[in-house]
Amino acid sequence: MRSELLQRIQDLLQNADLEAIRKDVRNAIQSFRALTQDEIRSQKEAWEKEEHELDENFVYKPAEEEEKFEELAKEFKARENAWKAQIAEDQRANLVLKQGLLQELRNVIQEEENIGKAFDSFNQVREKWDAIGDVPGNNYKEVHDEYYRLRDEFFYNINIYKQLQENDLQVNFKKKQELTEKAGKLTEIEDIKEREKAARDLQKQWFDIGPSPRESYKEMADTFFSLTRPVFDEVKAHYEKVREGFEENKKLKEDVINELRELLASDFEPNHKAWQKLTSSVIEMQKKWKTIGFAGKEHNESLWKQFRELADVFFEKKQVYYDIMKEEGKGAKKAKMALIEKAEALKDSTDWKSVTQAMLQLQKDWKTAGSCPPSDEHRLWKKFHKAQDHFFNAKKSQFAERNKDEKKNLELKREILKKVGAFKLTKNRADDLNKLKGFSEEWRAIGFVPRKNMDELVNNFSKAMDAHYDALSADRSERSVANYSDRVEKLAQAGERDIKREQSILRDKINRLNARISSTEENMARFTGKGAQSIVDQAEKTIKGYQREIEEIKAKLKLLREAVAEK
Repeated sequence: MRSELLQRIQDLLQNADLEAIRKDVRNAIQSFRALTQDEIRSQKEAWEKEEHELDENFVYKPAEEEEKFEELAKEFKARENAWKAQIAEDQRANLVLKQGLLQELRNVIQEEENIGKAFDSFNQVREKWDAIGDVPGNNYKEVHDEYYRLRDEFFYNINIYKQLQENDLQVNFKKKQELTEKAGKLTEIEDIKEREKAARDLQKQWFDIGPSPRESYKEMADTFFSLTRPVFDEVKAHYEKVREGFEENKKLKEDVINELRELLASDFEPNHKAWQKLTSSVIEMQKKWKTIGFAGKEHNESLWKQFRELADVFFEKKQVYYDIMKEEGKGAKKAKMALIEKAEALKDSTDWKSVTQAMLQLQKDWKTAGSCPPSDEHRLWKKFHKAQDHFFNAKKSQFAERNKDEKKNLELKREILKKVGAFKLTKNRADDLNKLKGFSEEWRAIGFVPRKNMDELVNNFSKAMDAHYDALSADRSERSVANYSDRVEKLAQAGERDIKREQSILRDKINRLNARISSTEENMARFTGKGAQSIVDQAEKTIKGYQREIEEIKAKLKLLREAVAEK
């Protein structure tokens, strides 16, 4: 890309007319430098990923074309500076010429008494004046105001002018009256830009008309300019208000530039979906940019250049990605054609289990095979999908009868679930356990249920059974504490020393159980994904068991404390 830009700069600089090529050369130079900055960032990122000595600093390795580019940029800058200097020199020379003509005009007005020579001299000055180019901007108003003033003075101060131009003065008077009437209607123009343009046109016409009778000139001029000047005052106030919004527009444009810069620096997986999403974001930024107003003459162009260069870098990166994908797409096409052949070879098999796994693996392989060119992707997918549908439709037909049995099994297991829910524990723990085991055996004896109902059904059955088993465990804990009173009596008879040793043993056991609970809870947080819920459920059961055991030990410690107090 930089080589192409370098060649374009060389070609443009062959043109001797700098004004014709100046804008294109500057744009090409800015694009080249933007790509160079991108290359510097890339080299630095690669360097930072490598291992280096502590005192080693990153050194950029420029491409061969960069030296030539700097030579061309320097050449262009020199030519441009010379061009600007020449324009400034020409304008200064024009200023000297026009100042000389002003002096000639003053001399004609003050000294020439011959009317014919005076008009000849005046016409010569006017022709020379019109032929001379621009003067420096800071001198323009002063020089031209003096010229028009002297021109009017010339006509007024020539005696013959009163005789020959009396009719013209009246004609001019009438024209100026008409312009004054038009100036009075300027307020009817709603659009301020149109009103300003109309006022400037009227003023230009006023000055182009030439002199009118001296006795009415001042009054007429005051009336005319009192109607046109307020328009310019209003325009000035309007643009001052507009300029107040420039700073806000500048900030908004800088925000968009920073947003685009952050997007370019963001990490993302380079795939079609990501590029499409990013492209939509960049296009939205471009639309947003268009809605933001002018940011001031001193900032607007530079901000636009920054935004355009960043957008160009983004789309150039995107183009590189799709060029690479286009090449890789050829390999993806070959891989997907091989997957189609495998799918078509398996589609008539009745080995439902193994072929189902094989077909699912082919689907995964299809997703990882990459993207084909758009002209092939849909056609190949349609062929691959047809073979897959052929197999799975046949499997679905085969298992239709099996689904009927699974629905019957579903109803049977729901009946067992109702029995478990309605079951009440007796005081005979052994009988209760046998009854619960009977429910489990009856449950397992029933065959498969529909897959979509399996998880919910199993969870409900497990919860219902766990509730009964938890209740049985609680009874057992109460009996264990009650039986422990016999040991407390023996320890109390043995002495306080044995009781304290027993308390220490029980407290250590509580600490170990709390440590197990913490470890189990930490492990629970690590289980995610498919199948994790069953592991988490089992861990929760384990924690409940530890917690019940801790409560049982605390009850035993209470008995020991009471024994010590009584003793």
